[in-house]
Order: sequence, then structure tokens, then C-alpha cells
Amino acid sequence: MKTHHLILAALCAQMAACTSSDGTANKGLLGAATGGVIGALLGDGALSRNNNNNNAAGGGAGGGAGGGNQGGNDGDFLDEHSGLITGAAAGFAAGAITDAFAKNEVRQKYIEGYNKGRSDSIKELYWLKRDAERPPEESLVQRRYYEVPVPEHITTDGVLVAPHKRVIEVVE
Repeated sequence: MKTHHLILAALCAQMAACTSSDGTANKGLLGAATGGVIGALLGDGALSRNNNNNNAAGGGAGGGAGGGNQGGNDGDFLDEHSGLITGAAAGFAAGAITDAFAKNEVRQKYIEGYNKGRSDSIKELYWLKRDAERPPEESLVQRRYYEVPVPEHITTDGVLVAPHKRVIEVVE
């Protein structure tokens, strides 16, 4: 196993601790690390074995003199780590898409709950208002009305008041 595989495995373990601003794991970074490790182990391992088999048979891609990648030389970085790069890109894309779907679902649930809460508060207000305006069914208080004659009199400021009748409410 190459040294960079061990480094990628350690990075993948550390990526699980990466969180986004809302406190959840960043699935894009986690997917990139995991996809990179899997791509490096499977893709690069299989490709390097195929290249070694082809080179051992003498039929390598650049087998002639001065014709590119020789059997014992290191190839360029992209050719050597194509599985790692492809796996990391695919993992990041899959993680980012999953993250976007999860955030959209959370947003929809929030809106649904907010609307339900608004509906509940309006219903509560309706019932409170209805109960406040409803006359009590059995009142323990009795109200009686009496008509009282008021005789002619002069007020303290000197106004003469004619005799009249007043209705007085008595609460028992």
C-alpha cells in the first residue's frame, strides 16, 4: 500500500469531524475524502497492476525509445492518481447533492411547522374571542332593575332639577 493511501485514510477519518455552519457534517467534504480513498485503493490499485502487467509483457503505452512513460519511471501525477481524483470528485458531488437535498427537506419541514403554528394561534385566538363574547350560561349573579322617582330639587351649583324617574340596577 502506498504512503498516500494511509494519509488519505487518516484524512477521511478526520473529515468526519468537519461540520458546516449549521452544525451538521459537511457531506461534500466527507464524500470527497471517502471517494478519494476508495478511488485510490480500487482505481489506482487496479490501474497500477494493469500497467505493471502490460509493462512486464513489454507492450507498454510508451514502449519505444523516447516514447513517453517508461516501465520504471514515475508517470505524471494525473495518470498515476486518476482513481483518487475521480473518486474524490464523484464523492464530493454525491455528498454535495445529498447535503442539498437534506437542507431542502429541513427547510420544507420548518415552513410546514411554521404554518401549522400560525394556524394553531389563529384558532386559539378565535376560540378565546368566541368564549369572551358568549354570555354565561348559568350566572350566579342576579340583576334586578328598579324604577325610582327623583323629586324636584336644587343642585349644589344652583340648578333646579325637575322631578323625573331613574332606573337603578341592583346586582345580588
